[in-house]
Amino acid sequence: MLTATQDLQRLRRPLTTFVARLALFAVLLASSRVTLAQTPRSEDNAHFNYDTGAPLDVKQVSVKVQDGVTVQDITYTGANGDIVPAYLVIPKGSRKFPGIIWGHWLMPGAANSNRDEFLEEAIALAPSGVVSLLTDAPQARPNFKPSPNPILVAQQVVDLRRGLDLLLSRSDIDPTRITYVGHSWDAGIGAILDATDKRFTAFVFMSGPQSMKEYVLSSDSPRMVASRKATDMAKVEQNMKTNAWADPGSYANKLGPAPALFQYGLHDEDWVPLADAKDYVAMSSGPKEVEFYDADHALNGKARADRDSFLRKTLNLKPD
Repeated sequence: MLTATQDLQRLRRPLTTFVARLALFAVLLASSRVTLAQTPRSEDNAHFNYDTGAPLDVKQVSVKVQDGVTVQDITYTGANGDIVPAYLVIPKGSRKFPGIIWGHWLMPGAANSNRDEFLEEAIALAPSGVVSLLTDAPQARPNFKPSPNPILVAQQVVDLRRGLDLLLSRSDIDPTRITYVGHSWDAGIGAILDATDKRFTAFVFMSGPQSMKEYVLSSDSPRMVASRKATDMAKVEQNMKTNAWADPGSYANKLGPAPALFQYGLHDEDWVPLADAKDYVAMSSGPKEVEFYDADHALNGKARADRDSFLRKTLNLKPD
């Protein structure tokens, strides 16, 4: 496993480039003030289709066992044949286990902007009988080449759907208890998963999702306010319509019936302004809970405790 310093050196350049491109993409999507979800065209779901019969080609890189919990470092084949690095955390025992897929944040300069972000939580849940899959997003993988955000969104959605296929192919997984946990950009990815893949049975959204259209056009985010002043807004309307399928705001009214927990920070104005967060929750469908924390984009210990409680309840776990 890489050290925190090695992680930081490996990720800083691609993540900084990604955030810059994401900000630019977001600016090019804006046109007029909106507070309602966009509606993707029915054919836009084709962006997330894939060959369900393609081999997963799971390979084990290494394995470690600690206190009865097995952590496998693996790879599997994702979208368009790309290789997805992942951890598979497996409890001891032989019964049918629920599963969790974890999607990490992409904060520039953070050493845990990769699959390591939730490894501690996954290991802590394993003794209660949970199998976890933690993947590296495309931006956190070796040799990542910056790409437009819509391309990355489509890739990550398919990669995670393939990850769900991986879990469901295991004989020790209960297919009726599969949860997704996503932070920041991967929370937005989770909203698309919620809307387009009904095999998941619960969702946790951390510091997201939000309407990209609203965020860029009308939010109080300091980064977006500055970008709007420096951008030719005449070009944005057609780009927004073309790429609405990649905006989590397009899917808010398609969430459910899986229950969802939304977690937002009260001091996250750069990335998820409070008004944007409240707007998204208000327009989202499906059974939902929402919590706001005295925290920034990283959230805090109270959020983790609430997340743990929600996961234990929705996965019907025995007391720890």
